[in-house]
Amino acid sequence: MVHAAPAPRTKTEEFYPGFRFPERPVIRTREYQDSRLQACGVDPALYGDQAAAGLFGQDCFKAMRAAGHQVDGLVQTEQRFRQLEPIAIGETVTQRGWIEAYEEVPRGHRLHRKFEFVLKDGTVALTADVIGLVPDKEKWASAAKKTPQSAPSDPRDGYTPVSEKKMTPEDVTLFSSDVGNLIHFEPDFAANLGYRAPLAQGLQTMVWMMGKLTEDGPPVSFELAATFRRPVFWDEDASLWLHRGKTGFIDSMRALNAGGKLTAELSVSSLSYA
Repeated sequence: MVHAAPAPRTKTEEFYPGFRFPERPVIRTREYQDSRLQACGVDPALYGDQAAAGLFGQDCFKAMRAAGHQVDGLVQTEQRFRQLEPIAIGETVTQRGWIEAYEEVPRGHRLHRKFEFVLKDGTVALTADVIGLVPDKEKWASAAKKTPQSAPSDPRDGYTPVSEKKMTPEDVTLFSSDVGNLIHFEPDFAANLGYRAPLAQGLQTMVWMMGKLTEDGPPVSFELAATFRRPVFWDEDASLWLHRGKTGFIDSMRALNAGGKLTAELSVSSLSYA
């Protein structure tokens, strides 16, 4: 009996809600962590023997690739992390995940993926929500024309400057080298999507921000979310600004480009230390 070759998957079939990614073991080595944190402008010594939660965002993209999903050209718009227990350097955890939603939006489709990182005893130590855009070039151009321009406010108001850094192609390439999205590596690919140069991952800025939460020691648990407002090119200057709540703890951070425009914002819902 002759079987016909399976038809290629469409975007809708690839991203259907409820799709489950194959479970996979994940282990964070010190060499990997140190190199990626340094590429983000974070001192690895701040984390001690604890795995940096933000870097598990890269494992979410690896899971997508392992499942055969296309990642080239995907635009990440939001990332959420909830840490219930710390994960140690060298500790093996099980990663499992699924697609929460795939829905049409003005610029294409909003894709929401959720992942859990599970300890050997079955405890969920960390959850990660990766939310992004599967862009449609025609819809993107049309939506940009229809978007009303509101009067800009100064994103620095009420915030204190704490750090500056320059993005470099070398750091951006290193940080994203195991993700596989050509938008971070190939100038021609980025140009075809309308960008003057490759883009740094939003996660790279988020890890920079999360590093500020470790300066008094790595937190035991937290819940936070980053929204990525503008692209960050791989050769841009950036600055980091923070806001403290009534308790004195950081409750919000903002990243700005050299022109003073907001590129990313981090909101901290809860935070606890040992």
